[in-house]
Amino acid sequence: MNKFSENLLNKILDAPVGNVITILREILDNNIKLEVIEQNAITPNQFVRKVSITADGFPVIKANVEFDSTVLPELIMAEILKKKQGIGDILNANKINATRKIISLNRNHDESKVTREYEIIHNGIIWFNIIEEIRLDNLSSNNNS
Repeated sequence: MNKFSENLLNKILDAPVGNVITILREILDNNIKLEVIEQNAITPNQFVRKVSITADGFPVIKANVEFDSTVLPELIMAEILKKKQGIGDILNANKINATRKIISLNRNHDESKVTREYEIIHNGIIWFNIIEEIRLDNLSSNNNS
């Protein structure tokens, strides 16, 4: 892995909740988009959301987000159901102070990817469980320097 993608990876991993897209926009200086691929209820209160973050059309982060609608405030749940914003953007827009608790972090050098699982916690309550795949090869291909 080159120094650029290693530094960017560290910034992504260290980014506060809701700031990953901001970090990507600042460093990659190109067209960063978050798209909600699908969002489904797996039980009446349990949901799974699949998200892709791309840089100039290349997928750099894919994530599966699980959450329980009975835990979230109605305002937050209403925004999530619109499928227009990422979870971090919704939390930031509503001035929700949340923390990230890392469950696992794995680097696969052969496949040029990093996977991590983490929880987003607010006031001691788990709001979201996220499994994320960061594509290092696509981060490197977006190096404009």
